Amino acid sequence: MLNLRAQAIALSLMISLGAADTAGLGLGEIDLIFPRNDTFAPMTITPIVFGIQNPTVIDGLYPTLSYGLWSADTPPNNQTHMTYLAEEHLPNKTGPVSFIIDSIANTLNTENEWRFVWKLRWTNCSTPANGTTSENGRGLVDTDEFSWRPYDVAHSVLFTTKKGANQLNLTTLNDKCDNTQATAFYTTKTLKAPPSNLWGEKCAVLKSPAPTPAPCKASIAPAAASSISSSLTAKYCMDPTPVISCPAKKGGASINGVGSYFSWCLMGALLVGKLFIWI
Repeated sequence: MLNLRAQAIALSLMISLGAADTAGLGLGEIDLIFPRNDTFAPMTITPIVFGIQNPTVIDGLYPTLSYGLWSADTPPNNQTHMTYLAEEHLPNKTGPVSFIIDSIANTLNTENEWRFVWKLRWTNCSTPANGTTSENGRGLVDTDEFSWRPYDVAHSVLFTTKKGANQLNLTTLNDKCDNTQATAFYTTKTLKAPPSNLWGEKCAVLKSPAPTPAPCKASIAPAAASSISSSLTAKYCMDPTPVISCPAKKGGASINGVGSYFSWCLMGALLVGKLFIWI
């Protein structure tokens, strides 16, 4: 009886451990939803939208996501400002898709051609038994039992703002989702990270070659688009002099956008407001 009970307990523990070990495994992907290579009407508020497929997988890569936005004719030596969106860990959510939302005000409200650059940095771990799973890494941490290597990839988008063009509608971007810039990953297992080497306890081991991205799976539904719009409106309406028209305050008239409190300066600081939307 005791042996049977012990076996049952051991089996239950194995099942629970097996379920826990699958967390953070499988396919994950980061997609640039907007900006997109197209022509849009000038906009006072420009959303910056990234889609994160299977966030628990991406979280194990210790990603750093950054971007820069300049006029297309800006000399390379002046393209110096990058804004960091996700450092160390993305939101630890179990949903299939989340969106990282940032925004820029009073920049794309004129006609121009723009260059948007974004850079993704991640880690890939390995042990001597399985070897590194990528070939282009630069070794950062190597011990007898553990290797941690960083990788990065940069993308660039050219787009135009022109009077008379279509207004930005995040849901209609789904019609051209196949052209979305994206990076996909497949985590085969996780390793216990040595103390102080990484921010968390586990590090992903990635399959090579990387899978083909499927950005259409991160399409924005009307409810998500509405949530993004509401979040950005609430963000800018908190300012004493909003750059947009805001809902009427209780006991007062509506606030009209005046001034340029959030104006963009290439060599100055960009106000970063990170918003996370889950579906």
